[in-house]
Amino acid sequence: MGTEPVIKEDTNIYSILRDDIVKLRLKPGMFFNIKDICRLYDVGRSPGREALLQLEQEDLITVLPHRGSIVSKLDLDRIDNERFVHRSIEENVLRDFIGMFSPSVILRMENCILEQKEQYRAKDIRRFFDADEEFHALFFSEIFRDYCLSVIERECSNYKRIRLLALMADENFMKNSIEEHESMIRAVSTRNLDKLMFWSSLHTDRYKAQERWLLKRFPDLFTQSDKESEGMRKSPADLTSDFLLSIRSRGL
Repeated sequence: MGTEPVIKEDTNIYSILRDDIVKLRLKPGMFFNIKDICRLYDVGRSPGREALLQLEQEDLITVLPHRGSIVSKLDLDRIDNERFVHRSIEENVLRDFIGMFSPSVILRMENCILEQKEQYRAKDIRRFFDADEEFHALFFSEIFRDYCLSVIERECSNYKRIRLLALMADENFMKNSIEEHESMIRAVSTRNLDKLMFWSSLHTDRYKAQERWLLKRFPDLFTQSDKESEGMRKSPADLTSDFLLSIRSRGL
């Protein structure tokens, strides 16, 4: 969001604003109001309010009555629950996948890894993350579990945010992700469920192990107390800057 987006009338403002929050273009904890949303995204107050209501229901924003809203900070308890949901669904999908997949899916997985390697070299964290998501989505689509994937998409947005933050904070996460995906492909090629589950679990556990480190490094992005929003002030420039790129450019 280095420049103001051009929004078409038929664009779903909810989807765009949600993507800006999940992809960390908007900083966790930043303050804004409905006027900011209407101005920046060029939408009316009614669709703007509807979008904010949906985002509040997903715990991606917190509405402050008569004051405005804040992008919800990262809550480790919430993230732990979302990770549990994500892991529980994916593990069951992997069990079905290993006995049902078509060999052609392996080529698509390898293409995802090639894309990850390209984006790793380009240092494009978001496109790397998208390729990571596409890799895992193949397990679901191959056995027609698209609804299960949609549940993860809907319910695990905060888990996505901390994964993206981890990728930004330490590029070793990107290298490890590529290596783990390659190991998962080898397990798929031999239809070895135990190894597939092992590498999938390691992939998930690596993020959990770094959460406290991320909390220590970026304390202002995490929920600290029930009264954390008190005294917050609006920063007019926040909505037009890309948070993820800004902290990366400062080498934080």
